[in-house]
Amino acid sequence: NGAMATGWLQYNGSWYYLNSNGAMATGWLQYNGSWYYLNSNGAMATGWAKVNGSWYYLNANGSMATGWVKDGDTWYYLEASGAMKASQWFKVSDKWYYVNGLGALAVNTTVDGYTVNENGEWV
Repeated sequence: NGAMATGWLQYNGSWYYLNSNGAMATGWLQYNGSWYYLNSNGAMATGWAKVNGSWYYLNANGSMATGWVKDGDTWYYLEASGAMKASQWFKVSDKWYYVNGLGALAVNTTVDGYTVNENGEWV
């Protein structure tokens, strides 16, 4: 109808977001309380995305995940900012966990002399 398109647009199997001036958005976008990442070509990212040196996980609907995420058989922990934790011990709900340099939760092993169980909890 000749009207300028704004908002979400699906094109060739990818989702894009057009700003109020009709320009295609790129980078981080906050929409209805969730964060989305739009690649340099404007396409909405899903799955793992490395942004400014940190890894993020975007759900199938594009929304940024936080907290525990299982990918295949491996668990990862994403901070409130969405950034994946890596190479560190951290505490969640009074339990300690360790993730390696790839962000994978250590399970059924010993890390730095500390034993973690099948749930990755320090015991």
